[in-house]
Amino acid sequence: MRFLYKIKNVFFILLTSIFLSSCSVISEDLSCKFSEIDCYRFKYTSIDHFRDSVEDHSLKWSLSDPSNALSGQILSKDLSINSLEGSEFLIESNPENMFVLGQYLIDNQKPREWLFVSEQAFIRSFNNLGR
Repeated sequence: MRFLYKIKNVFFILLTSIFLSSCSVISEDLSCKFSEIDCYRFKYTSIDHFRDSVEDHSLKWSLSDPSNALSGQILSKDLSINSLEGSEFLIESNPENMFVLGQYLIDNQKPREWLFVSEQAFIRSFNNLGR
């Protein structure tokens, strides 16, 4: 009987370790390294590509019409962004800077996560997502 109890415990430990090793480990920090986060939603090669990619994303996810948010986009501006919070704040207060911010972050090789968070703020500006 004791032997069966030991086998049952070993079997349980083995199954638990297999389960835990099969789970993907995702940190609590935002990271574009995992496929669960689409950090390449919008295109910043030109204003037309940007508009098309925003419209496509809005259709795909049944978001509100982004026309108003897209019509006032600024094409050129001197920026100096030094943090994720700074890029998010810029778009929360001035969503018309999304295109120029995207180009700035890409050109200056800033973390892609900064762009993702800014895009979230931009999407919230024309669509009441509540998140």
